[in-house]
Parts: sequence; structure tokens; C-alpha cells
Amino acid sequence: MTIKAVKAIILVNKNYLLQLRDRKKNISFPNHWGLFGGRIDKKEKNTIALKREIKEETNLNIKINRRVFNVDFDIIGLKKKRNLQYYECEIIGKKKIKLSEGKKYKFFSFQQIKKLNMVPMDFVALKSHYLHNNHFISIYR
Repeated sequence: MTIKAVKAIILVNKNYLLQLRDRKKNISFPNHWGLFGGRIDKKEKNTIALKREIKEETNLNIKINRRVFNVDFDIIGLKKKRNLQYYECEIIGKKKIKLSEGKKYKFFSFQQIKKLNMVPMDFVALKSHYLHNNHFISIYR
């Protein structure tokens, strides 16, 4: 069985929205900075799940622009395989963020993100997004 989850890459004025994850033993990468998102419920569409998760965690409404990154993986110490899908999103309206998960949230430039203790896969997705938006041309095209 694979655990499926979605994450939002939210960029405002060239800064990415991140959360500092709780310091709980029952979550992966506690006390790391990461993107908002969560698990997809059975029979739930990815985009519906992402909008639900962002609303639950931040009170924000989002528009999903495009899928940025998709990865299947397993990690030592975890029993189940994972599938993560990352989407570029924008905030709709002018609601204030009301955090319901995590210790705090903050907007960071990519240069600042490189110095943070980040959830590894979230960093890979953010770097991919950043490089694409800054016209990096891959030799693997």
C-alpha cells in the first residue's frame, strides 16, 4: 500500500510559504521547515485534497496552477511507500493565515530556504520550482 499526499508551493512576492513542523515523535521530520499539505483521502481527487488541506491548516483558499513535481519513494525506517505530488498554487482573496498545524509559518526567499533545516523532499520540489521559474535550462531535456 502506498500513502499518497499533496503539497502546495505557494509563492508570494518571490517568497515561499513554509511551516515549521511540530516537534512530535509520531510525525515525519519533526521540527523541520516544510510545505503545507497532507494525505489524500480514499477516492478523493488530488486537487480537492490539496485545497482541503490548505484550508484546514492555514484558513487560506488557493487556486492550483500546475503540478510541479511528483515522486514515489520509500525511506529507511518507514514501513509504507509514499507518493508525493507538489502543485504550484496561489492564494485567493485576502484572508489572514490562521495556523492549525505546525509551530509557526513564515515566507522565505529561496536563498534563505537553502540555509534551513528542511523536509528533504520538499526542498527538492522547491529547488525544482525555483530553477524552472528562473529559466534554468537542464541538459536532460
